[in-house]
Amino acid sequence: MEGVSAEGKRVTRTFPVGTMGNDRPLATVTETWFSPDLKIYVLPKTSDPRTGESIVRLRNIERSEPDAALFRAPPDYQIVDDEHDHAEIKIP
Repeated sequence: MEGVSAEGKRVTRTFPVGTMGNDRPLATVTETWFSPDLKIYVLPKTSDPRTGESIVRLRNIERSEPDAALFRAPPDYQIVDDEHDHAEIKIP
């Protein structure tokens, strides 16, 4: 899925008549696709007649090393007070 290995699971839960004021059986379906390599769900999907359908899909998954510049503190970064049990950080 999206170029990564994923394991899927589908669960259907049916609520009998009268459980929530429903006049007929109510079925919800949850489908999840999990990537053990990434340790994240790549496609969780839920269908519930009370709330509708919800789909979250990871796309354009990039597995290369991110640019190190993304993790550098800005040049004007400074710790203002490190003498107490907390530090105040100001970024202009």
